[in-house]
Amino acid sequence: MRQTGVGEAPPTPWGLPGRDDPTEDKIRRWEAILGDVGFDRIEAAARILTCADVLAQAMDRIAQTEGLANRNDYQALSILRWVRHEDRQLTVTDLATALGDTTATTANRIGRLHTLGYVKRTPHPTDRRSQHIAITDQGAASAERMVIARTSQREQWLSALTDHQRTTLTKLLAKLAT
Repeated sequence: MRQTGVGEAPPTPWGLPGRDDPTEDKIRRWEAILGDVGFDRIEAAARILTCADVLAQAMDRIAQTEGLANRNDYQALSILRWVRHEDRQLTVTDLATALGDTTATTANRIGRLHTLGYVKRTPHPTDRRSQHIAITDQGAASAERMVIARTSQREQWLSALTDHQRTTLTKLLAKLAT
């Protein structure tokens, strides 16, 4: 195994020298292979994806503090919390549609959340094959704690920017998202 000398970048997990900026590293490696194909024009998109990954991993960690598998379980609780606030009810199929998941995946998710005491199931009044899914008080409290933790984590993450930079970034990202 090769020893890293003084002043050299430590090897990446696959043994290649890396830079402090993983996005820059990926771009430079592909440029070395493909030449100038316009990576400089799409670097912002690569950085947005890197930021999305950072935020997603942070949300997974927050969800795990509440006993959840990941941010997708959190998203299910969030939807159920909103539905409760709006005094509506959802079936597993409704929740699967809202999450963009299959009913089987959502049914498994509901099973985990039910075991944790975060959701309850009640018979559907007109469809014997269906159940209503509702968040419990314990699930609502967990969802609210996660929103507060997520907000705090994102505030801290964005503190590297000035207020003006955050406002500008928000406007630019909103423009791209529409």
